Amino acid sequence: MKDITCTVIKENKVYQSELKGIRPLMNWLTQQPEVLKDSYVIDKVVGKASALLLIYGGVSRIHGKTMSKTAEEILKHYQVEYSYDELVDYIINNDGTDMCPMEKKVINTDSPEEAFQTFLQVFQK
Repeated sequence: MKDITCTVIKENKVYQSELKGIRPLMNWLTQQPEVLKDSYVIDKVVGKASALLLIYGGVSRIHGKTMSKTAEEILKHYQVEYSYDELVDYIINNDGTDMCPMEKKVINTDSPEEAFQTFLQVFQK
């Protein structure tokens, strides 16, 4: 069975990804941006990085199995409907030793555009 990390539902179509982190969002934003516009996204982990990218993509509703408090603040600020199964202080890295590196990259911005540009540079390296 596939380990689906992110699902997008839009106009009775379902898009899914097994990629981890913000990779599915960056792929859709750079290759098929229309997929996210006015969609419902269910993501395994929604931190501030994901929240900013989802807002940039124009989603209408988000559900995170795990959501950080900073993601919740951003979604409230941009008035995006959201829900979650578990709310955590912050998203941790894969080793469980520190904050997620993608979260650290957007810690000082609340701009979806700025977050997208930051991650474009990260993924082009």
